[in-house]
Amino acid sequence: MIQCIYAAAAAAVAWWIGLAFLRVRGIGAVLHAAATGILCGGLCRWMQSAELMALFLAAETLLFMLSALAGRLWHRLGWDNLLHIFLVAQGAFVTLWLPGRGWEELGLTAIWLGIPTVAVFAVMAICLRDRFPQQDWRDSFSDDADEPDSKGPRWQQMYLIPAGVWLLLTTVGRLLPIRNLSGGIGICLLTTAVFWLGIWQMIAMTNYQSQRSVVRTEQLYRDEMQSFLNVIRSQRHDYNFHVQTIAGLIRQGKVEECLRYVNALEEDTAIMNAVLPVRDPAISAMIHSFRLQAVRQGIEIHVDIHYDMAQIATNVYETNKIISNLLQNAIDEVSTHEDKSYGIRLTILKRGEFCVIRVSNKIRRAPTQEDLGNIYQQGYTTKTGHDGVGLSSLRTLVGRYHGALYTQVEGDVIEFVARVPINYAKEPAEE
Repeated sequence: MIQCIYAAAAAAVAWWIGLAFLRVRGIGAVLHAAATGILCGGLCRWMQSAELMALFLAAETLLFMLSALAGRLWHRLGWDNLLHIFLVAQGAFVTLWLPGRGWEELGLTAIWLGIPTVAVFAVMAICLRDRFPQQDWRDSFSDDADEPDSKGPRWQQMYLIPAGVWLLLTTVGRLLPIRNLSGGIGICLLTTAVFWLGIWQMIAMTNYQSQRSVVRTEQLYRDEMQSFLNVIRSQRHDYNFHVQTIAGLIRQGKVEECLRYVNALEEDTAIMNAVLPVRDPAISAMIHSFRLQAVRQGIEIHVDIHYDMAQIATNVYETNKIISNLLQNAIDEVSTHEDKSYGIRLTILKRGEFCVIRVSNKIRRAPTQEDLGNIYQQGYTTKTGHDGVGLSSLRTLVGRYHGALYTQVEGDVIEFVARVPINYAKEPAEE
């Protein structure tokens, strides 16, 4: 009976560590871990009575899989997060169960050896949980596919590490059974060190990728800002030339030529003026950069800005992430069309307590209800060479601020709408 109670406690702590690793917190996480622990303790009791304890680890693995499936409904997590939680929890349980495997050889001593190990695991998780990745940890790895020398998304390594730790610890438990107290202490220290070394490696990888992503984003911003400023300097440099040309045409009485020249100048100026209402120059630079990218593919982005986004709840990086992802998706779609005359429409306005960002473009075929239902699912994509991360991560980002991201289809035009709350407590950027 004591061994079953220990199995329940070990399973509860292990599953709670798995949930905490991706910062799934709150009473829901505690209840989920407790329910898994109770079921694991009951499973242990039944297998003891049926003399099937040799198969307990296999049965417990199946139980943890079912617990992960329950987490899909309970916590509304994506399959990638559930797989990661399962692997971390499974590795933790195998480590904690090793003293339980020495029950027959050491009796009660094995349980007293395991209790401090369970406590250490719980304390370590509490101390490190603020360093654990967020639920959207894959965002830090999403830029790797854009690099020419990239051999695939590095986030896959984040699955290999806990899977390798789990298999290694299971092998150690099978090959090195606990025969005496000193051997038990040695195995517990070794397996505990291996498990937390794997956790530290995953934390280090995520932090490195996050810092790397920030550096790359800052470099991208600097490049976009430099391009933006170069255009402004060019317009300022040409100002005197334009004035002199217009004055010369007027003096010569060439009114028609002057009107054509002014119309061409007005059209060129309007392209830059369209993005100037945005308060933050980094956002203006990003939009201007996408306009240039689209023009090179024969696509025009029509910009209509009625709100400067000075007090939008998201920060500059997050705002740019929303707009850039929606524009990039639109460019990818329109670039495959023969007729690109409709172009892409970007509209930014204020509606009540929300900043509304709309991006619309024509599509070759109307999406089915199934497509619309799956479009925001992690990993779903209709494009080759994409892993379906963009829209799902955007919905997570907007939802973090209690906003919404949804799709509207009218005829052959699809529109993506992001509604982001306005934070009136936020100090607007100075002009």
